[in-house]
Amino acid sequence: MLEQFLNQLAGTSWVEWLGMVTGILGVWLSIKEKVAAWIFFIICYSCYVYISYHANLHAFMGMNIVFIGISFYGWTKWAKPSQSDADKLPIRRTTLAHWPLIGLFIVLTTSGIGWLLDRNGESSLPYLDTFAVSCGFTAQWMLSRKRIETWIFWIITDLIYLGMFLSSQSWPSVILFTVFIGLAIKGWKEWQNSVSDHE
Repeated sequence: MLEQFLNQLAGTSWVEWLGMVTGILGVWLSIKEKVAAWIFFIICYSCYVYISYHANLHAFMGMNIVFIGISFYGWTKWAKPSQSDADKLPIRRTTLAHWPLIGLFIVLTTSGIGWLLDRNGESSLPYLDTFAVSCGFTAQWMLSRKRIETWIFWIITDLIYLGMFLSSQSWPSVILFTVFIGLAIKGWKEWQNSVSDHE
């Protein structure tokens, strides 16, 4: 197992390392509410578009393309030149009105894309994989709006992928998603201190 781990690390390309490092920096900076987080997210997701294209992981590639778009949206929401620190986008809880839409989105996305992947044989766990992607989309949208529940959805997503990478013994990804889970827990705790219950 140690030999396999070292071989995988040695075989990790510079694009994969760049994606891993910028992903971790992006999460860290988003915890601190720094606009620069979105630049690192865009670089990270671009790396994974390239990686998934060459690995023929089309669903994963599509997810990262969407994440790039959401990152540009988040960048514009977080960075408004006319805003002072007092007027910047506050951390809030997701309103009750949004939860039925979020639930519907996750159910429809999981069942629809999961069915397509299952039919085409592109995934060994199509519905679980798509559920993780759906939660990831939700987390990314919530992050762009500074909704505190983003960290819950990131933890769910990262736990699922951690389990998948553990089962396939993909050790660099295991390390990455373990770090992501730790950062998401840290983000949840830190954002709790400044969350606003007012819309």
